[in-house]
Amino acid sequence: MNLSIIKKELRENFYAMKGNLWLIIIAIIFSIMSYSFVSVKELSLLAQTEVIVTMGKLVIGLALLITIVLAAVTFSNEKEESTLESLMLTPVPKMQVAFAKLIGVLLMGISVFAIAIPYISTLSYGTGLIARAVIFIVVIGSIVAFSYANISITLSILLGSSKSSIITSIIFFILTGLPSLLSTSIKKAGFGAVIEKISPLSNTFNLMKAVIIEKQGFAGMTKFIIPILIFAVLSYIFLIYGTKKIAFKGGE
Repeated sequence: MNLSIIKKELRENFYAMKGNLWLIIIAIIFSIMSYSFVSVKELSLLAQTEVIVTMGKLVIGLALLITIVLAAVTFSNEKEESTLESLMLTPVPKMQVAFAKLIGVLLMGISVFAIAIPYISTLSYGTGLIARAVIFIVVIGSIVAFSYANISITLSILLGSSKSSIITSIIFFILTGLPSLLSTSIKKAGFGAVIEKISPLSNTFNLMKAVIIEKQGFAGMTKFIIPILIFAVLSYIFLIYGTKKIAFKGGE
């Protein structure tokens, strides 16, 4: 692992104005949403476990969106600015460069989870589910963020254009998250049922319900955990493939 590249990514993600602005906006969104659960009549009628799950979905969704956008420009930005060649000429294997960029991007997503902890803890107060909710969001959320980051970084390498890789990554994110937006009847039959079973985002949300609302044991959760882990492994294999395609030619 190359610490200098990780530090470079952190400087670009955290210390740049856009990174700070994103985190501030996210904190504001969490504050507004938390206040709405108390003040808006329709939302205040929700069971507390439903509130936790709804907030958890928002947290994971925003963390993934930021992770995907940042990951989608990791290599394409270097190529467009003609700095990729100098980066790759350092005595560091390509996979280590990609992994260092991956870590830098993931830390931004994990920062979103860290910001969410006080809000989740407050909304979970009195349920005895604070630890479950926080651990789920941080651990499972990080695994899913890792998976989507792998895919977006690879697309950044293969497409070589920031605009193309961001658009493609977001389209992929929407397609894999589509089952969570479908009605229950559609998700239980035909193609909808197949997509529901393999969608990493759908399995993440279903696992959240199993952990927080249904309080299932580990055996009952495996049907959701296994697809999430398989997706993580396949995404990392895709990243390994992508690093072999890194070209030195500068962007247009």
